[in-house]
Amino acid sequence: MDEPLRDPEPMEELPKPAERRRRPSLVWLIPLVAAAIGCWIALKAYTEHGPTIRITFQNAEGLEAGQTRIKHKDVEVGRVTAINLSPDFSHVVVTAELKREVDAHLSENTRFWVVRARIGSTGISGLGTLLAGAYIGMDPGPLGKTQRDFKGLETAPIITPTTPGALVELRAEKLGSLNVGSPVTFRQIRVGEVEGFDLEPDGQSVLIKVQINAPYHKLVHRNTRFWDAGGVDLSVDANGLKLRSDSLVQLFMGGVAFENPVSLDADLAPTSQPFTLFSTHDKAYEEVYLDRHLFVLYFDESVRGLTRGAPVEFRGMKVGEVVDFRLEFQSREMEGRIPVLIALEPERFAFKERNGEPFDLLMARMVRKGFRAQFKTGSLLTGNLFVDLGFFPQAPVRTLARSGSYFEIPTMPSTMGALVENLARVAERLQKLPLEELAGELRATFPALRETLQQTKALMARLDTETAPQAKATLVQAQTTLAALEKALGSGSPVQGDLHQALDEFTQAARALRNLADTLERHPESMIFGKGKKP
Repeated sequence: MDEPLRDPEPMEELPKPAERRRRPSLVWLIPLVAAAIGCWIALKAYTEHGPTIRITFQNAEGLEAGQTRIKHKDVEVGRVTAINLSPDFSHVVVTAELKREVDAHLSENTRFWVVRARIGSTGISGLGTLLAGAYIGMDPGPLGKTQRDFKGLETAPIITPTTPGALVELRAEKLGSLNVGSPVTFRQIRVGEVEGFDLEPDGQSVLIKVQINAPYHKLVHRNTRFWDAGGVDLSVDANGLKLRSDSLVQLFMGGVAFENPVSLDADLAPTSQPFTLFSTHDKAYEEVYLDRHLFVLYFDESVRGLTRGAPVEFRGMKVGEVVDFRLEFQSREMEGRIPVLIALEPERFAFKERNGEPFDLLMARMVRKGFRAQFKTGSLLTGNLFVDLGFFPQAPVRTLARSGSYFEIPTMPSTMGALVENLARVAERLQKLPLEELAGELRATFPALRETLQQTKALMARLDTETAPQAKATLVQAQTTLAALEKALGSGSPVQGDLHQALDEFTQAARALRNLADTLERHPESMIFGKGKKP
């Protein structure tokens, strides 16, 4: 029999070859590292990327894209990236990129300006830009509405909101000699400067901002008087010639000065209070009166030397001023007169017993008492006139009548006008005299005068020849008599001795009479019974 088949014995498994582990190639690490660095740089640039702003300037002098820096307190806070012209070519647009930390400080109050080397009234500034180039200065200002488009300043601001002191606003009719940086002085000590100026919205005045540095800002009170101290104040008016000048610096570059009146309120003025900038020191101390009454005066004489603003005085005190005057000519009568409009200020009179009486009624009573107006010359040097008010009791009685829109105050001719009128009256009377008849009578009188003079001459000659010798002899005899008297009455002469003896005897007799009177007064009975006997 066949043997069953048996499974063959399993063969031993051969050992598998060991697997080799594949390692990453170093070549791939380089792009990975580069990608990581790029991501880090991109993330850093994104986190540090600041705002982009645009600033407009009139020109780009000294500015360069990629080079010009933006600084605040001399610390770089940004850089200019592009400079382009505006679409209408009227200005330049500067694009700049700022640091991220500056973003929170950009607002409508932020200011930018180009810092260049400059010589001005405040001194020399920006010398460092001669080597490093110009840069754009930045002042964040107080926080406000966020803004990215700005209009750059053409000149650097004098002050910043963080400057200690006070910013004071002045209002003036015109700018005068003031400029940005003009000094502000107190008793000729510089305490601040002009920060800027601009026209008021109505165009009727100029608003000037001045910075008063600490601690001098405490000198600004509610009644502080400011005036333009620039140049020389030369004025010619009815009071004569006046010349006033402050410091030599202000003489050439202008300036503002201020003082405080003696009777001043000590409270500090708020910075928002506007002050008036007067043109001169005298104007600053003139009292301002709101109550003004207008009156008209009519003059028939010349008004040469009269000016608008000329003073109206009463006994040397100013009580108003001349407002206007013109020439009115009456064609029918062929005469001209000059109405002069004056403004009287009742507060200057300081009436003690007015008792609420209206000023017009008071003036009516004064006019009835002889209150009149006349011209007077304020200065012989300038010939300027002013209106003088006073009482003239001898003037005809007049009333305060209304002439048009104003009450009329009667006038009197001026002193010079009255003199001319009197001379004219004298000349008129001389013309009425019969001069020809008088001349004829004088010619008829001349022969008699000539004869009288001849007789007088003959009499004088006779006196010289006959009377003069006799008078001379009489004088000689008188001199001889005086010499004899002097000799007889001289010292040591017998007559003088006799006179002394007589005077002594007269003195003794007077003494005896005085003794007798004393005895009779004490013993009156001695007249009857005798001396030393009693009844």
